[in-house]
Amino acid sequence: MPIPENIIEKIQNNVDIVEVISGYVSLKKIGRSYKANCPFHNEKTPSFIVSAEKQIYHCFGCGAGGNVFSFVMKYENIQFPEAVEILAKKAGVVLPRSSRQSDELGSLANHLYEINEMACQFFQLRLSANTAAKDYLATRGVAEDTIKKLKIGYAPLSWDGLINYFKTKNISAALLEKAGLIIPNDRGGHYDRFRNRITFPIIDLKDRVLGFGARVLDSSLPKYLNSPETIIYSKGKNLYGLNLSKEHIKKSGHALIVEGYLDFIVPYQAGVQNIIATLGTALTSEQIKLLKRFGKTVVMVYDPDEAGEAASLRGLDLFISEDVNVYIAELPAGLDPDSYIRKFGTEDFIKLMKSSKNVFEYKFDKLARRFNQNTMNGKANIVSEMLPTISRISNAVLKSGLIKKLAERLSVDEDAIKSELKKVRTEYIEKKYPVVPVEVKKDSTSAERVVLALLFEGASFIDRIESGISLDEVKSTSVRDVMAAAFALHKENKEITPSRLINYLNNSTEAAALISEGVSILETMDDKEKALAECVSRIKKDAVKDRLNRLQDEIKMAHKNKDEALENKLVEEFHNLVKIGKV
Repeated sequence: MPIPENIIEKIQNNVDIVEVISGYVSLKKIGRSYKANCPFHNEKTPSFIVSAEKQIYHCFGCGAGGNVFSFVMKYENIQFPEAVEILAKKAGVVLPRSSRQSDELGSLANHLYEINEMACQFFQLRLSANTAAKDYLATRGVAEDTIKKLKIGYAPLSWDGLINYFKTKNISAALLEKAGLIIPNDRGGHYDRFRNRITFPIIDLKDRVLGFGARVLDSSLPKYLNSPETIIYSKGKNLYGLNLSKEHIKKSGHALIVEGYLDFIVPYQAGVQNIIATLGTALTSEQIKLLKRFGKTVVMVYDPDEAGEAASLRGLDLFISEDVNVYIAELPAGLDPDSYIRKFGTEDFIKLMKSSKNVFEYKFDKLARRFNQNTMNGKANIVSEMLPTISRISNAVLKSGLIKKLAERLSVDEDAIKSELKKVRTEYIEKKYPVVPVEVKKDSTSAERVVLALLFEGASFIDRIESGISLDEVKSTSVRDVMAAAFALHKENKEITPSRLINYLNNSTEAAALISEGVSILETMDDKEKALAECVSRIKKDAVKDRLNRLQDEIKMAHKNKDEALENKLVEEFHNLVKIGKV
């Protein structure tokens, strides 16, 4: 069994997050909070805030956040049980014998691996019986052999298909929830997390199923749903397909990095097998360390849109810090690795990879498009953006050569660039990502984060949020998980505090950051009632728009299948939604 909740709460009540963090970082009192330079990224202006009142921390620079357990885990690079042991000593709380505790946690992990494997088999069987799902994969060019090799499956259109399957295996809902396969509902029961989706199991280097990614068959949103973080799965520490491609990466000496499941699958089956995919998150140093065990050269193959470009630029400096050679392959506009392979073939794709740019050329070209290099301000901006990357290169000769090249490209004095370089810290200086202001409610993503923040305003707000929004209307999987956890705790008549909610969500890094950000957002709000009403309205309007888009697809399909009764029913629903005036 996991560490009992009462033990966790006792430790948390007996330690003060300010005292713990001050043992690692020099804190300065600012009003009711404490401030410091963030220990997780380097910065000139302190943006790391610790709240004694809420017992959480949040960095406005890199977005890190959480409670006292989250901090110790991140700073010490350890897992939750180890953080508990460290803090238990500080709190004077006696834990069960560590060997027994490890055995129990190990036992739970083994149970989750077994459950995920069984779920994987369940999804595979359902795929073999579902024509629409098989047709979808066929249209995307995924071969039968590939489906079997990658254990691709299908989650049926049912609220309790997986739950009922596991009931026959005498496996409890509590374990399924810990595996991230089911979600608690507001009636004290559960429902399947994945429904009417293609499932892609995420498999580690020991061939164990850690979790799943799942894609819709139509235009529904969100397009992808992913397993939440559990004691066996952290998306920032794993890479999709590495279990299959590791030997090919070793042999070729380099790895191709793509973003999505199908961007991995189609090239892989086409013979490009030194390839891996990230798991819906920005690249992390943990992923890079894992990858460089098999090869120290990578080619990033990201989509040629703004998000893909931003992902490439963010990852460059991390690779350099880990002493990994990095190149960037640019795809034509409108194409990703999946569609490029299907349109032009493997040979052309490999040629494109060979023409990839090095870090300097890629970043300089992007900055030259953003800033006018014919003006002094433009030159200064380009130098300012290039130097943090150049500063991280350890080879003095290479660094000197890049400084010279930068000076020549911009027609500026080389000594001036060297002078500016002295001002740059050798570590990576991340961009600032300020808290989303309450006024930003033009899209449901911002609105969802504001609503999440309002969960901490008390029971009456939680009741109104729960009655005003269905979890299915929430697009962000991470926000949805936090809200579902808050509703579950509220149902147990437990006070919703940030620290308790973080613990309830197994100290998930992503959830902890969202929750700590939510507390910061809450402190910026003047009119919370107005913010709630506007954000709930925004979320519901976007949900209606999404439903209208899905209805259009369903109406077309019903018409194609000559199902007049269904078509009439769907058309009526469409017109009713439009008439309500919600869009």
